[in-house]
Amino acid sequence: MDQIIKYGGIDNIPLYNCSSMTPEEWLIRDGKHQPVLGTISLAYGILIDLLFIPTLIAMMSRDLIKLPCYKLMFFIGVVDIFAIGVNSIITGYLAIEGAVYCTHPHLIYISGMAGLGLWCCSCLANIMLLVNRILHLKNARLSNLIFRGNRTFFIICIPVIYGLFFVFFTPTCVFSSKLYAWFYDPNIFANRTAEYTNYGHGFNNVMIIVVICVLNIYIVFDLMKTSKGATKKNWKTHSILYQAILICVINQISSGIYVVMNFVEMPPWVTIFAHYLWQLDHSCPLIIYLTLNPTMRRRFWNTLRKNSVGTMPSRERRTVGDYSVG
Repeated sequence: MDQIIKYGGIDNIPLYNCSSMTPEEWLIRDGKHQPVLGTISLAYGILIDLLFIPTLIAMMSRDLIKLPCYKLMFFIGVVDIFAIGVNSIITGYLAIEGAVYCTHPHLIYISGMAGLGLWCCSCLANIMLLVNRILHLKNARLSNLIFRGNRTFFIICIPVIYGLFFVFFTPTCVFSSKLYAWFYDPNIFANRTAEYTNYGHGFNNVMIIVVICVLNIYIVFDLMKTSKGATKKNWKTHSILYQAILICVINQISSGIYVVMNFVEMPPWVTIFAHYLWQLDHSCPLIIYLTLNPTMRRRFWNTLRKNSVGTMPSRERRTVGDYSVG
């Protein structure tokens, strides 16, 4: 964004100036129509976003949204809806068109900024959810000190500001239909790849890998110490922690692949796989909530049946594991 402001428009940014050829010539040189991948991506994105809406409505019920972890889960869900809009819906359209940066410069530049900011925001928010679950189980006093009541909303401001930093102060990412993924380099100029490198994004992805590794190692050792006394109740108490771990592991894998493929040339199947992981990263919370979280599954179906959210709790059998929150 700072480059747009500095040069007075996307077309005026020297490193992203496409005037040496027409859009049609850029398409012939670098583009590749991907109707199958594009249609699948477009349909997938629309389906996931449609399913997310009743899920978030269900989370807004008074007895859930007052809890810190559900505030974080709701926020992550909102971020995921917009991220899916970029990495599935817009990407699907661009793939069908066979687009490269210089065929759709405005759409790709803005979408790249948005996708980048949403990704980094989501990364930090998912880590915060995992930390919230760990603190709730291991240090409830500290958890209450940080997350109790409206303090969670102030905590949520941190990933928002973090994501906006990437939108305003780091280079965008651009789509390549030939490799079906988003990269730093728009391939306008030869031998200038290093000038497009987004070191902030690289730092974010490496941070995600390291932090999640450390947290998961801690969790594994802690569970090993407590596993002898494990019961069904313990499983329910830890259920949202396990959901947060699964989300973060998928986040970690996609982070690692995206870091590598922006610095090392990869075969197309690897870049396609990496992009599908990015899509999965923003849709897996929905899938996990509806398959592993009994409360969210019931609330989801009740919302679809147009039952009153305010009357749902009185008709449900609640358990410790359904809420599992502090």
